[in-house]
Amino acid sequence: MELLKFLAWLLLNIGVPLLAPIALLPLLFASKLHQGNVGRLIHRSLQEGQLFWTVIALCAAACYEAAGHVACGEDPDTSKVIISIAVGWHVLIIVGSSVLVLLGAIDAVAETADRAAQAAVEAEGGMSRVMIVSIWMSVLVAISFSATHLWAERGGC
Repeated sequence: MELLKFLAWLLLNIGVPLLAPIALLPLLFASKLHQGNVGRLIHRSLQEGQLFWTVIALCAAACYEAAGHVACGEDPDTSKVIISIAVGWHVLIIVGSSVLVLLGAIDAVAETADRAAQAAVEAEGGMSRVMIVSIWMSVLVAISFSATHLWAERGGC
């Protein structure tokens, strides 16, 4: 039963925030205006670092979960150290993601001004550095948030 509970938590707290925005973009196919551009719109939104907004939200939730378990468990001193590390780690990722989403927005504005470069990237189907970092950061935060949750649940507060 614990596995089922964790899988439900994983789906609602990690899966939905990461996958729902991307999964809902294909609904644009219903629109005549965007019918032929769905794949390009999905790629474009990821390319500009939109996943960083989800990373920031997941990190905030992980900080809340860790901070809610201050001085829990058998050894309060050890738990305070683990909480400090978990909160500090996620705050660093929040700051880094904030900077990277800003850089993605700046790059998007610069690319809009330079349509030739934008067309070349889209023709190649390439991934920008911001896109690659946002995907890896999303995976990393999903793992660290899950680990924080498991630790907090194990603490039993």
